Amino acid sequence: MAPVRQGATRLRAQALRTSSDVSSHQLSVAGPKEALGRRRAVDLRVLEQVTIKAWDRLLFVECGDGWLVEEAWRRLGKGCVCGLSTSRPLVDLAVRLRGVPGGVEFKWWDGERFPFPNGSFDRVMSCVPSACYVEPVVVLREMARVLRPDGDAYLLESDGATPEASEALDTTDVERRLVEAGFGEVQRNRPTPVVIHARRCSPVT
Repeated sequence: MAPVRQGATRLRAQALRTSSDVSSHQLSVAGPKEALGRRRAVDLRVLEQVTIKAWDRLLFVECGDGWLVEEAWRRLGKGCVCGLSTSRPLVDLAVRLRGVPGGVEFKWWDGERFPFPNGSFDRVMSCVPSACYVEPVVVLREMARVLRPDGDAYLLESDGATPEASEALDTTDVERRLVEAGFGEVQRNRPTPVVIHARRCSPVT
């Protein structure tokens, strides 16, 4: 059972039919250019919260058409950025629009397990609020699994003031689930939308 809600998937499909330049998160149906501009303004505010260092490997979960993935790669300079989606049409679209071999990659995942070995990434970001997943803990555990020790996870959430990221669990509940999934040092920023930052706990030696 894929942990992305069917309603969110339908919105992605509708947005894809409406425009070839849909928003990166697909949380709402792509409409006028103003809505797309607001969505991408939110994307940029979120990206500003992410620590990016040269030669990092970054992963974006449910990245839509890959706009945010490509922007992160531009800021990274040297390194690799990968985007995941449970929508094969969106993966195909992202590859056509933004794929760069060895630099910007996009993959489909089955909604249960990321197609990467343990410890593959330095930073992982969920591009949709936790409420968009049927099994949020499954996704959080996968984020922890593919992170290197002391790697960073970022979750887009909302305090209800950002229509483009309106679906969200209570942030306190998200923080509890992060701890259950193996994260520590959970921090919540103040700006809207809320970005929760957590660091994977290092293995006990």
